[in-house]
Amino acid sequence: MTKKQEIWIIGTEPPCPRCDYLGRMVEDIVNGQRLQVPIRHMSYTDEEARRFAAASGLEPGTAKDVARKAAVDIDWDKVHALIDGGDTKDAAQQEGSCCPTAATRWSPELDELLRPCEKKAREAGIMMTPVLVVAGQCVHQGSVPDRNQVMQWIQAAFGGKTDGDRCEHVVEVLGPGCAKCDELYRNVLEAVRQADLQDRVSVKKRTDIGYFLKMDVAVTPALVINGTVVSKGKVLRPDQVADQLRSNLR
Repeated sequence: MTKKQEIWIIGTEPPCPRCDYLGRMVEDIVNGQRLQVPIRHMSYTDEEARRFAAASGLEPGTAKDVARKAAVDIDWDKVHALIDGGDTKDAAQQEGSCCPTAATRWSPELDELLRPCEKKAREAGIMMTPVLVVAGQCVHQGSVPDRNQVMQWIQAAFGGKTDGDRCEHVVEVLGPGCAKCDELYRNVLEAVRQADLQDRVSVKKRTDIGYFLKMDVAVTPALVINGTVVSKGKVLRPDQVADQLRSNLR
């Protein structure tokens, strides 16, 4: 398997909120598109990441590396306060989530605080994390890109049509990823199988925190049927999922 057949997220280890958020967004998109594309999470200190950056005349680094090298003035106290505290909605989400992650501490405000570093990164000779590499090409670096743009990059590299595009209904399981999330996902698949709905229903696992917020889901796992949230914070049994399918599929 070569990098032209993979997606890389180059970031920190352990992942910071921005690196973790981007990684989960990419996984969410790839799963939703039902693409068989390997996703690699790579530390910017790895030799492979260094070689990749060097091919563009850069070295991999973080916002702090850019700030130090390019003398960019960043309010680091504000950055850390935003990461450690977050706003009220983020705090509520982390408390209610079945599996809070670093990604739950990301926000657009965090990217804006670090935008001066992103703008100066190339000039400073740094490939700034988080870095998104699609099919061997660095398509974005230094911040979390727009989800629709990421989807376009992935579709352009690996294809766009999905099995879900041909299904009449879409059922989504929302959760950052833990035993409870996986159990609900399996129960949904079982309920769909028992009802013989495989040709009519596309089941998707969603791990993107931004999507949770868009759907007003603060407690996971959650079950969404055709865009309507029908359950939050519960691991429904297959028979309970079947009840929801009967009630919400028309």
